[in-house]
Amino acid sequence: MRINKITILFICMFTILLSGCSYKELEDSFRSKSNNEEGDDQYINSSNVPEKSSESEEGGLFFAGDTITFTDPDNQTIEYTLNNVYVVDNLKEMNLNIDDFGEKDVISNDGSIDETYQLVLVDVTIKNVDFEGYDLEKDSPVLYIESAIGFKEGIEDPDGPWLFEASYFSEHPPMDQNQGQDYYQFMLAFGDELNATIGWFLPSDQLGEEPLYYIIGQAGMPEDYQYFELNVD
Repeated sequence: MRINKITILFICMFTILLSGCSYKELEDSFRSKSNNEEGDDQYINSSNVPEKSSESEEGGLFFAGDTITFTDPDNQTIEYTLNNVYVVDNLKEMNLNIDDFGEKDVISNDGSIDETYQLVLVDVTIKNVDFEGYDLEKDSPVLYIESAIGFKEGIEDPDGPWLFEASYFSEHPPMDQNQGQDYYQFMLAFGDELNATIGWFLPSDQLGEEPLYYIIGQAGMPEDYQYFELNVD
């Protein structure tokens, strides 16, 4: 039985926060193939990045300034608007604090980033239209930030999709809350908006060489992903 990629993603997310494994280990875990007892040759990756903009076809690509409206199978809706995209080599360029990162292995004390990686950041505005959240005991809906990014080749790989999990979320709860496992959570009431920044450490040699996409709907089926194309030139 094949292990779902999203399951792998969240297992790795919790592993990195609890055990302090390196970013390289995290990256390798996303790019390694699952060990399966049976049926591996029957798996078909259903993700497909559109080639045209959302203005020219249903389910097309979105860009900076656009809004993606995501509705889950329970007919709950949330909106993501992509405002800006940044690529930086040092945290000081964006006045970021190293202590706010869920993964720090590639960051030096002076804020510089290992030269084999660059930090890609997106500024987004999130609006909770009528999403009830994942903890109905809370007074306000509890949501998880959309935290997956990927290169076209990895997203569409026959054994994929292979994605990168965010190492930075500006609106994270206290780092010691639930042993760090709540890092990607936030609260947002119906009708309210939240401005947030999400960041990923990505291989420098791939940036600018392969198309890069921020994925909305990562917890669902790959065929239902929606994509913001990121300009990182």
